[in-house]
Amino acid sequence: MSHADRRVSEWLFLLTLVAYAYFHGGGGWNQNSQLDLARAMAERHTFAIDAYASNTGDLSFVNGHVYTNKSPALSWIAAAPYALLNAVESARGIDVSDIRVVTINAYLCTLLCVAIPGALIPALLYAVARRRNVPALQAALAALATALGTQLFPYATLFMLHVPSALLLTYALVGERRMLAGFAAGVATAMNYLCAVGLLFVFVRKRDRAFVAGAIAPLLALAAYQQVCFGSFLSTGIPHENPHFLSQRALFGVFQLPTIESIYGVTLSPYRGVFFFAPLLLVAFFGFAAWWRERRIECALALTAIVALFAFNVSFNGWEAGFGVGGRYLVPLIPLFGIAIAYARRTRVMIALGVVSLVINFAAAAVDPQPSGTIPRPVSQYLLPLLITGHFSDRVPITPPWSAATFTGHTSVNRMTFDEALVFSRHAPDSDASEWASFNLGEPLTGPGDLRSLIPIVLIMFAGGFVIVRMARRSSLEA
Repeated sequence: MSHADRRVSEWLFLLTLVAYAYFHGGGGWNQNSQLDLARAMAERHTFAIDAYASNTGDLSFVNGHVYTNKSPALSWIAAAPYALLNAVESARGIDVSDIRVVTINAYLCTLLCVAIPGALIPALLYAVARRRNVPALQAALAALATALGTQLFPYATLFMLHVPSALLLTYALVGERRMLAGFAAGVATAMNYLCAVGLLFVFVRKRDRAFVAGAIAPLLALAAYQQVCFGSFLSTGIPHENPHFLSQRALFGVFQLPTIESIYGVTLSPYRGVFFFAPLLLVAFFGFAAWWRERRIECALALTAIVALFAFNVSFNGWEAGFGVGGRYLVPLIPLFGIAIAYARRTRVMIALGVVSLVINFAAAAVDPQPSGTIPRPVSQYLLPLLITGHFSDRVPITPPWSAATFTGHTSVNRMTFDEALVFSRHAPDSDASEWASFNLGEPLTGPGDLRSLIPIVLIMFAGGFVIVRMARRSSLEA
């Protein structure tokens, strides 16, 4: 890759990181459960989250102990920075159990373990596209649109596994260093069980022993964790989780036949449709044919991963994935669509759909990445009304004790803290803990929920996008 292309990749990383780091989406069952494991490892040197479990319902119960029901690698990685933060705070006499301290620590862990890996995705996509002779401007626009115009954006503001596992899954497929690619596939599996499909990427090259060797260590670590927590190398927390999540007559308690509702729901519906929340991804269907012609095996494996995760999502008894935007379980596939978008070379269509996608996902990151699962049309009924007016209609159904009266403000309306499993159960709606459960970096200057807090990041995104486009054009001319 040329010096000019490296500069574009660096700017893509920096702009994306600033955009992701500007927002903190706050607490919720999923991220509270993940953080609990990191805290248990850092503070108590155990995998059991008994001491923290009152803040989440995402639990597994084994032999009198409570564990997270999430795959563990994100928490493993976050345990090191959390332990360091804990040590520094304790040395300074700071109460590490104070919710304000926990919130800041959660934000910093999200920045290190989610936002930074997420910001590497557009840099990786650009590098891959340029190696395959995609024009620099097309490659840069595809990478930037994928980073900021899809659900990567809102989910990069939450301590959840979907964005970092997306990076790992993508590198497992396209990474040139095969042992590192295998390691990425192994960590992706330990971080997100759905990414086990990435282990099939060994077939990109026949007899790829380096890939297999790289994957062994994280897979052995996962097996050891499952043996310690659940009594078997092959057992996950799912059979032991909250009975509320299990269905009778469903395979393993969670898998059932797909329905029209679930298929429409995760694809095109305004409720959880991945293509509704990011119509930009539709451009990828123009690019898969070109990808297939150039690298047939690689494209076939990418399509296999896409089909496998879609099949899981539409067959899962909780296909809507609780509170969230778009198809949360499909987020790891987004960079694979990004590669196809670069191949498509439909610049005008990409820009038009990219603008729409950017508006939707910027609103989700700015307002609330986790709309209540009871809202049929989160964009039109919740996100945009709050962003524009600071309120949404009291006729919109929302899970109690959430309400139109308590969830107000233009920005950062999630009031769920990291020490409660039910919003407002420990902190009143007007308390500092609730008001600052989620935030953006402009709000300390303007006050929580103020629309003016978005001015800095909007200016940065426009300026950074302009610089990247200009640099990509220069790169094209030099080539």
